[in-house]
Amino acid sequence: MRIHSIRPSSTALICLTVLALVCFSLELSSQLFSLDFGITKTVSLVMFASFAFVSLVDLILSWAQPNLRVERALSSNLSLDQWVDVSLTVHHDYRKTTVINLYDWVPNQCEFERLPLQVELRFGQQSTIKYRMKPVVRGPIVFERIALQMKSWLNLWEIQRYQSVDTHAKVFPNFRAIEGYQLLATDNHSSQFGIKQKQRRGEGMEFHQLRDYRDGDSIRQIDWKATSRRQKITSREYQDERDQQIILMLDSGRRMLTQDGATSHFDHCLNCMLMLSYVALRQGDAVEMMSFGGGTRWTSPIKGVGNISKILNQFYDLYPKKEAVDYIGAAQALMKKQPKRSLIVLTTNLRDEGIDDLLPAIRLLQKRHLVLVANLREEALDKAQLDPINDFDGALRYSGVVDYLIQRQKVCDRLRAEGVFLLDSAPKDLTVQVINSYMDIKKAGYL
Repeated sequence: MRIHSIRPSSTALICLTVLALVCFSLELSSQLFSLDFGITKTVSLVMFASFAFVSLVDLILSWAQPNLRVERALSSNLSLDQWVDVSLTVHHDYRKTTVINLYDWVPNQCEFERLPLQVELRFGQQSTIKYRMKPVVRGPIVFERIALQMKSWLNLWEIQRYQSVDTHAKVFPNFRAIEGYQLLATDNHSSQFGIKQKQRRGEGMEFHQLRDYRDGDSIRQIDWKATSRRQKITSREYQDERDQQIILMLDSGRRMLTQDGATSHFDHCLNCMLMLSYVALRQGDAVEMMSFGGGTRWTSPIKGVGNISKILNQFYDLYPKKEAVDYIGAAQALMKKQPKRSLIVLTTNLRDEGIDDLLPAIRLLQKRHLVLVANLREEALDKAQLDPINDFDGALRYSGVVDYLIQRQKVCDRLRAEGVFLLDSAPKDLTVQVINSYMDIKKAGYL
């Protein structure tokens, strides 16, 4: 552990101040009482020299501090915008109770609370303290060092030392929502997320099981052979078809840099895709995901909820770039990779000038696949329509918003005319609307 800086402590400054006052008093007394000035000067020099000698000895004795080592404990997988505790354990060889100040160099991508920390080191004991931090940017982060500030033996110096303590972590999108969904889904409370579970009596695509007849079952559900064998009216129960293919296309181009509050449209879409992945994997479907525009990434098809970490690890550090989106290029790449008919969920921020680029890509995908487009709408547009009009500028602003929304609606109408399942959604409603649409498509048997 190397020394970074040494400076006089408040105790040393007080001592120097007292010495200066004493020397000034001696000089004043020599003038008032006609004392020998040489004697008072010698006394002052001796006092200052003595203090300097004691300070130097204190510094030398404190230069080689007893062994002191700090360990940092932190989860390697963190969730965006979620507070977590960071534990710091101090191991030492101090033989007397000593108080030190400890500061962890938190990465710039994180917020923190309760730093710096004051730690009391007692003989024969290790000390563990905690502070809180919250990552505000996705991607890898590195904690590199820890600063410790301690006093010298006579408290005349403050010594700051650095210790290298490398800790690597990954900041993922907020997967706490997925964990919450898992707990709620276990208790059939997914409606708390706004996801609609339409009730039906055995209407599905794949045979699931035989069961006793219930009021409301249709006649065509009755299995007459089983009824004859059991001497009891028996119905066939079906479930949504499993083993279907879901492909998630994530726009990472310049339009996804749009911010709604503190969160970009890209992050809203990424969170939506992760939640949809989880739901689809629970439904028994295979999921693959690709990004296009600012950076092309691809995951091969996965099955089983336990494998969702493969998607998280592939996309947790992806950010949109200031590049135009090549819809047709992304569609061509997908057609080469996936020959099996699939449901394609494409998230983007489409405007009037982009429809001519998107339509050829949609038509190419529709030759083999079913396409669902989730188009993000800026919440500022919705709010602008509700603002009161008090002056001419307000009227112009309102007219501009209305004209823009009319053009946007024409874009949506053109896509629907092409047979596209289309959602025009505000960011806060995106996840629920996409998952409900996915479930509706499965129940209708479009795939």
